[in-house]
Amino acid sequence: MSKIKWPHEFPGVYWLDEKEESAVLDVLQNGSLFRYYGIGEPNYSDGKRKPQYVDEFENKAKAKYGCNHTLAINSGTGSLITAMRALDIGPGCEVMIPSFLWVATVGAIIQVGAIPVVCEIDDTFNVNAKDIESKITDKTKLIITIHMAGVPCDMDSIMAVADKHNIPVLEDCAQCNGGMYKGKSVGTFGKMGIFSLQLNKNMTSGEGGLLITDDEKLHLRAFSAHDMGLIRVDGRLSVPDEFAIMWGAGRRMNEMCGAVASVQIDKLDKITSSMRESKYRIRNMLKEISGITLRRIPDEDGDSGPFIIMMLDNEEKALNVAKKMKEAGLTSCHRVADYGLHIYSNILSLINKVPLSSAGNPWSLKENAESIYDYTKGACPRSDELFARSIVLPVPSCLTEELEKQAVDIITGAMK
Repeated sequence: MSKIKWPHEFPGVYWLDEKEESAVLDVLQNGSLFRYYGIGEPNYSDGKRKPQYVDEFENKAKAKYGCNHTLAINSGTGSLITAMRALDIGPGCEVMIPSFLWVATVGAIIQVGAIPVVCEIDDTFNVNAKDIESKITDKTKLIITIHMAGVPCDMDSIMAVADKHNIPVLEDCAQCNGGMYKGKSVGTFGKMGIFSLQLNKNMTSGEGGLLITDDEKLHLRAFSAHDMGLIRVDGRLSVPDEFAIMWGAGRRMNEMCGAVASVQIDKLDKITSSMRESKYRIRNMLKEISGITLRRIPDEDGDSGPFIIMMLDNEEKALNVAKKMKEAGLTSCHRVADYGLHIYSNILSLINKVPLSSAGNPWSLKENAESIYDYTKGACPRSDELFARSIVLPVPSCLTEELEKQAVDIITGAMK
């Protein structure tokens, strides 16, 4: 079997150029690394604050995602925590999450003192709405949908359950920036949506996050929670109405990240188009290989493209094929069950219910006393079965058609 040099996944990195460089140099030369003031051009010379790069990024994001309010934050994890604080999630709350996730999502739930409830996925590898509904209790206060591995969830079925039970939805779009569902941006179906700009995301500023919403009160609460517990008017701290007075967490995005993000968001469509085109050329070739079933995608036009998931007949076959693929140079592929902290039962802090402090919180809190759940393997048997016999392959944003064909040749040979 021939060997391939498969690129690292890091989608946005391949599109960095002089535009990001120029924006970063501008920040450095101006000396205004903090978004609200610096030693460069005075921000308040005319009594009003002049827009900076983080402002520019937020304004572009409003137009890009079609929402009323955007808030740049210093990480995707920080965005999740900020959103949950705005939604008043804390002790006594149960939060629905899928079994296929990233550790940051469940960690954010623990950080606010709530209890995660892990739900099954289906062959979309996103959460199964029927399983969500079967696990709702009187303590269920939030559903977090994760548009995993670049593919939007079936938001019609999820929102039907959420609306029926009057439970808010927070969309985790960290791996699906630029994704759409039936012509509408991910992140705009629920009460709030978050994005990550970490290095391995569809667009990047190295680290960073974004929170979006159409609800002004939620936006003000989130702003207060991410900053100093107050809002800002023309960049100056200002006391909001009582509902938005919070404890601040200092999660502001800085101007260096904002400079890169304000350029990368202009490139997002091209980045995702490149991955999607590569992905579907590969998928079309894989359809000809006996023994492979491809992940079901609710809206192919809205797929943001960064990953392919293949389901094989059984666990033994998946182990063998993944091993051969790696040996042939597709080193970033994984059997899904072995995909580290993306799998609920691989997260030791979760299965061991590791507390935030020696007091045992949040597991020991009296408000959470009735929320007793098992997170070990077997808690989501349908998901476990899919994880065991499936393989995930990243789709870099810089592939040539020759590389795509070589990858398919390797997979074809590995299946023999």
